[in-house]
Amino acid sequence: MPKKSDSIATVEIRTERGSYFNGKGVGLQEILTESEFKKAACCTLSESFELSNTVEVSNADGVSGIKQVEMLGLSGKYVLMSRENIPSINGLATLNGLSNIPGPIVSAVQLAKGAGSATLGYDGLTGGLNYQLKAGMKDPRLFVNLYSNQQARSEINVISKSVIANRAINHLYLHSGGQYATTDMGNDKMADMPLSQRYFIADHFQIPGKKVEMQGGALAYSDIKRGGTLKSGSKSEISLDKNDFQFDFLDQHAEAYTKIGVFLNQSGSTSLGNIIDVSRHRTTSLLNSMLNRKYEAVEDRFYYSGVFQKESLTDNRINMGMTLSANHLDENLTNERGDSFRLNGWQNSAGVFGEYTIEGSKLSAVIGMRADYHNIYKAYFTPRLHAKYQINKTNRINIQGGMARRSSYFIAENLPLLINGRTIILDSASLINNQWLPQERAWNYGVSYMTNFMMFDYPATLVMDYFETKFLSQVLVDRDQNATEVYINSVHGKEAGKTRIAQVDLNGYLHRRLSFKVSYRWINSQQWLNYQFQQQPLQSIHRAIGALQYQTRNKWYIDAVGQFNSRKRLPYYSSISHPKHPGYSPNYWIVNLQVRKVISQQFEFYFGGENLANVSQHHPIMNWEKPAATDFDAGYAWGPTNGRTVYAGLRWSVF
Repeated sequence: MPKKSDSIATVEIRTERGSYFNGKGVGLQEILTESEFKKAACCTLSESFELSNTVEVSNADGVSGIKQVEMLGLSGKYVLMSRENIPSINGLATLNGLSNIPGPIVSAVQLAKGAGSATLGYDGLTGGLNYQLKAGMKDPRLFVNLYSNQQARSEINVISKSVIANRAINHLYLHSGGQYATTDMGNDKMADMPLSQRYFIADHFQIPGKKVEMQGGALAYSDIKRGGTLKSGSKSEISLDKNDFQFDFLDQHAEAYTKIGVFLNQSGSTSLGNIIDVSRHRTTSLLNSMLNRKYEAVEDRFYYSGVFQKESLTDNRINMGMTLSANHLDENLTNERGDSFRLNGWQNSAGVFGEYTIEGSKLSAVIGMRADYHNIYKAYFTPRLHAKYQINKTNRINIQGGMARRSSYFIAENLPLLINGRTIILDSASLINNQWLPQERAWNYGVSYMTNFMMFDYPATLVMDYFETKFLSQVLVDRDQNATEVYINSVHGKEAGKTRIAQVDLNGYLHRRLSFKVSYRWINSQQWLNYQFQQQPLQSIHRAIGALQYQTRNKWYIDAVGQFNSRKRLPYYSSISHPKHPGYSPNYWIVNLQVRKVISQQFEFYFGGENLANVSQHHPIMNWEKPAATDFDAGYAWGPTNGRTVYAGLRWSVF
């Protein structure tokens, strides 16, 4: 197993490196490694952030099992999500994309808060999430990961590496997994989690060269979910009776990509990079069988980026280039009430960008600017600035700010909030060409402080940051006006929201074999709901994480994690139709424990438990007794719905 060394002063610790902050460049990144993912064990990339306060993952609703990702207090649709620095999880794939990337095939994730590089695009309002595949030359020829838990979920992952010639390598990734039974801890005759089946296949190759290097590949996945009312007399099977509430969901995705780098001089200081990515995504869903509310959508995407980079003798460099993108979306939302929506159109854009990097002994900066032309939103500019002041060898301050914007897929991104009996009311006056809502636009700015120091005679890292996101225009889903309608609105100016977030992270060692991590995060996210500013629903203002890992001499790893979540505001619900609606969720703790044993370089096994305190929200669905009613709503999930989970698994490598 690879080892890494951290050293400060005269102390050296040789251990697995889980998560750490990378301060070598102008920007500050949080790096999550393979060792960090092993602490969570299961199973997809969306479930791999249990030890991070930067990214929060929660149930999007009480039926679908879809995981909602948040960063800087706003949902994952505002995060630029990429694979190997290729924008990849976007459009229709945004909602469920991270849940379809198997965690065991990922070698590392880089998290960067705030508006990112102008090179990658004009979107990414709250940050960037870039994941890297296990694609190294030193990887095992064959890797197998098996996982199973007592709630009838199981996963298998296989990675096969082939060395082609002259250090060219190819990796094949296979995954199959699913939820094969469900539970009913709340005795409400509704499945706590959907039955599901997921398949994933990908291939990735790398061809190095002195003048030209190339990498590329293809991937495809299918995700099937089925939830709703349980079969009469059963607590594990979904009913097929047409008179019972049913939810069905199918996600299918296919993608191909390539990166070609050309070195224009012998030293490699001048280069030209080219990225091409094409994909098709299809989503088919029955959101509420009682209303026959169906959603069907197909999206085709094309993306090209060309980047010219030149470094100078003074450590300064310039990046410039262009991007082209073309996206066609055909979506259709229907139900028996007549509040339907159809969109069939193109979004095309062309842009040019430039970034100038200045690296000094104390002060460094990256100054970036983009100019784009969009077939619907016309011409616009997005500036970006990142700066670092190196106080001394162990202390630094980062300042950054920038404008970002995005096109809202306002139906696809909010499918979990449409699993209800409410009437959908769309702000049709704001629609452009009777199809698209105005772009969401926001300024994001923040400051971070990082210091490395000695604590208990061992190295430690402290990071404190504060960020604000101020919207100029925003698309909101409003369920606070009343209990029987859901409003999709575009707001701007004084009605646009503002989110403030502060976070403190401390990582270090209490002993050479005992590492720790503590983190606290505070959020104030105000949105214009029910004609007033209110705290964003279903979000904890305070969240804290504490984690310990102990490693024995004979390679037993014991990981313990405690996570505190403060109460969350629930969307408005009529006290007349449902008098038990509390208005807020309770505070709650999540406690996880895992034991892992490395038997040899080829074999290790693990077992553990998640949510050991057995915290469970028994009724995440409002008016579950009457799924045909207008105030039936599954979008009130504030915490876990399936209680304690006990699991076991093994990893096998052949070198």
